[in-house]
Amino acid sequence: MLAPLLLALTAACSGQQSSATGEVPGLPADIARAAADEPFVAAASNVAVDTVVMIGDSITVASAPALHEALTSAGFGEVIIVAQQGKRMALTFGDNPSGATVARSLLDGTTRPDGTALPADDRAGEVWVVALGTNDVAQYSDPSERAAAVNEVLNAVPDEVPLVWVDTFVRDRPDATVEVNEMIEARLRQRGNATIARWSAVADDEGNLRDDGVHPRDAGSVVFADAVASTVADFVDVG
Repeated sequence: MLAPLLLALTAACSGQQSSATGEVPGLPADIARAAADEPFVAAASNVAVDTVVMIGDSITVASAPALHEALTSAGFGEVIIVAQQGKRMALTFGDNPSGATVARSLLDGTTRPDGTALPADDRAGEVWVVALGTNDVAQYSDPSERAAAVNEVLNAVPDEVPLVWVDTFVRDRPDATVEVNEMIEARLRQRGNATIARWSAVADDEGNLRDDGVHPRDAGSVVFADAVASTVADFVDVG
């Protein structure tokens, strides 16, 4: 079994796949155009944020040390990372729970930097980062299936929590990558209090990726971490 990477927290993750909730329409052309043209705004909460909760896949696993360093250097006191190779947005397989399942499990286990319990109904002081979707590229036959997967993750993250989603990059699947990224962006705009960390904009710069066109080299892990940390720090009030 490949155990998930876990920093600053031990969480029990269910092996059951949950079903999507809410409406799951496709991605209309007008939403796609708006996603391309309209800038995101700053987080809605005026509460100072000290804790970063991040859920990711193998890219996050490879970048975890750099992420921890970049986020703590940006001023965040607590960095909680749960990541596992092959993790999907809404599909649980074997001992690898979906990102949505991980998100729900974290709601019962997150603690403040001083070790005191954070009540499940009080997420003040947190920002969540989702770095999922790479393993979902080219896995869906129509937009409604992609929408359902993204929606399941969003439904598992508390509405009041500022959310940063790291977009995807798969060199050999450019069209399918764009489809997943457009769906993520459209759904974040509908959610509000959310923004995108654009890994796709820098992933394929020289020296960042391994020959597979997906996973970062050591230098790429630093670039990935810097893209995440700078986006998060710009989005919320660090305190």
